[in-house]
Amino acid sequence: MSEPSAVVLANMRGFRGYERGLYPIAGKPMIEYVLDSIPDEVTDVLIAVEGREKVERFSQLAEKHFARVVVSGPAESVRSQIEFAVEAAEGDSVVVLPCDAPLITREFTNFLVEASRRFTAVLPRNPARQVTYLMASYNRKTFSELFESNPDASMEEVVRKARRVLYLSSNSLRIFDEKLSMFFRVSSPSHVKRVERVLRNRL
Repeated sequence: MSEPSAVVLANMRGFRGYERGLYPIAGKPMIEYVLDSIPDEVTDVLIAVEGREKVERFSQLAEKHFARVVVSGPAESVRSQIEFAVEAAEGDSVVVLPCDAPLITREFTNFLVEASRRFTAVLPRNPARQVTYLMASYNRKTFSELFESNPDASMEEVVRKARRVLYLSSNSLRIFDEKLSMFFRVSSPSHVKRVERVLRNRL
């Protein structure tokens, strides 16, 4: 079995003149916190950007983290994002993470990697009990076949056709992050101070 891959999705709308993943938090781009959370055993790391003109903006950061920048196109749907990650990665499984979740923990991503060896998908539920498809892991062969044979199905419908799917309740995830801060997505500059407070408390 080959080692798992990881795809960090940076193909989303930016703010205040920054690409979303490059917005600075406590002195470094927020995507770097996500890249830092990926276990060392994952050697195939991809940063997905929307267009070729954005590749250069992430290239220095990618080089630092031994990652490669790939063009995914716009984020049209959850399914399109997961389908891209499954096709672009090289490992037997792929961990998918958003670039704007800087409070994600390595303990959690390590669990995704380990559980992906036994399950076709590992899907967390957030505190609102919603499945978080963009912070999960997938068996590449299984989902490549499911996407191909179900071209018009939603992500929810595709997952229902898969066997051996592990759903993680938010309460079970408190072992990795007691306050479940890892689910917090930075979608505006006003969120930055909140994230910086949490980061300071973790030191």
